[in-house]
Amino acid sequence: MPLFLKGYKLEQSKISRTFNVQPPKDPHDYVISIIDCIPRDAYKYIGNGYEKDDNLNVMIVMEDGRDEKQLMNNPVPPSDDKTLADIARKICTPAIWPSFDDLDSPPEFWDSWGSGASDLLEWNGGQKKDT
Repeated sequence: MPLFLKGYKLEQSKISRTFNVQPPKDPHDYVISIIDCIPRDAYKYIGNGYEKDDNLNVMIVMEDGRDEKQLMNNPVPPSDDKTLADIARKICTPAIWPSFDDLDSPPEFWDSWGSGASDLLEWNGGQKKDT
């Protein structure tokens, strides 16, 4: 069973709209600047999750685990850090993705996978939000 990452995906389209800039060809151009703004004790770690199109996303990981259902049912406590809360609300997408670091290739279970960017979670109670 793969490792799942629960947290916030840095969303290029939201970053572009918020800062009125074109998405960079190299995400490294903005990822480091954004992550450096967040106090290190506000999140667990920075990770990479797989998208269904085999691309990777950069994530601010709040929690991880092998049991996806348990991750979905346990809300992440709101951060006391205002910077993380603002970044999460304005330029991120919350959800659960399989970890790139735990897999050698894109997951084979996409067809049965029930979460991810298409099934966003509301962290207050673990209820799914229709998109």
